[in-house]
Amino acid sequence: MSMSGKAGKFITVFLRKLRKLFVWALAIPASWMLSRICKVQPNKVIFMTFNHTYSCNPKYITRELLRQKLPLDIVWVTKPNQPMQVPEGVRTVVYGTFPYFKEVITARVWVDNAFGFSWNPFPVRKKDQFYIQTWHGSLGLKRIGTENVKDKRWTQAARRNAKWVNLCVSNSAFETDVFRQTHWPKNEILELGHARNDILLAENAGVAHRVRLHFGIDADKKIALYAPTFRNDDTAACYDLDHSRVLGALEERFGGEFVLLNRFHMKTLKAREAQVSDPRILDATAYPDIQELMVAADVGITDYSSWICDFVLTGRAGFLYAPDLEKYDRERGFYYPLEETPFPIAQSNDQLIQNILGFDAESYAAKKEGFLAARGCRETGTAAQQIAQIIKKQCGLC
Repeated sequence: MSMSGKAGKFITVFLRKLRKLFVWALAIPASWMLSRICKVQPNKVIFMTFNHTYSCNPKYITRELLRQKLPLDIVWVTKPNQPMQVPEGVRTVVYGTFPYFKEVITARVWVDNAFGFSWNPFPVRKKDQFYIQTWHGSLGLKRIGTENVKDKRWTQAARRNAKWVNLCVSNSAFETDVFRQTHWPKNEILELGHARNDILLAENAGVAHRVRLHFGIDADKKIALYAPTFRNDDTAACYDLDHSRVLGALEERFGGEFVLLNRFHMKTLKAREAQVSDPRILDATAYPDIQELMVAADVGITDYSSWICDFVLTGRAGFLYAPDLEKYDRERGFYYPLEETPFPIAQSNDQLIQNILGFDAESYAAKKEGFLAARGCRETGTAAQQIAQIIKKQCGLC
């Protein structure tokens, strides 16, 4: 790069940071003033997810509120240039805008699945507002403490979250312990189950059909879902799943024809770009709700993503493909050895193929029950209803 090119890049970065500083300098006092002027509206509930999609626990809580036809003003937070499809009866607001701040500081209840509302130091929750933390993880696997996630802004948001949250929703004694040991040592925690998992414990043929229609999958074909988590170093080398061999092994062990849904984390764009061209392998990264994909899937494959600990509730076969297991354990760490899960573990494609071909359904079912019992799982399929009841109480509707 020439000197003029370097200078131009430096000026661009400098101006961008200056603009950001200017926006913050205006936003903080403006937010403070709005917070004093605008009163909390007792019937307003605002929802946010970490990836700004209509998904996870907030989605299923919203559905329950709408089902009950409650007189609530329901608002969802979206991002610029990222349209969100929401049901009738729900409004949207763009994150970081003036209307966003106004919606947040006037909402009686905030519902989050990460550190969305505390990502920035403003606006601060008022005393007459109620913040519900539903989190997006489950029964492990990877650690979530501030000493494990090397991101300064994430750490700051976590600390603010602990100060602001009124109620954490857990799905197990294990998760409650994790919450206590990490970000919410003194906050109230209720073990109600996760609203997003209600769908996995109910009859949902319609959901599975909708997923098939979306991807053009014939009714006679089976579905395998491959959804790994991200790596801090943004590497794509660990996503070297041998799709063709895996599909062949699945068909040999479970019968029928399979298609594979690849769903990469929002931080793994490199892996998405490296996908192979095969009509049996479909890109599901942009599909907003992984819970719906789980409903449709006959088999689940991941590395360390906690969605597999939701999927286990279905009783369907799950596998771990973890080629960088030792490295990941050193850098991020696990709450317990992966061998304690019911999922067969592979560190190479050859081993994964062997695990699929040798899958023992009876042994897997027994290990699944032991795994859930050991962690004190509280999933009953009624979490959304219980959380909706809490929101109704906070909004003076019961």
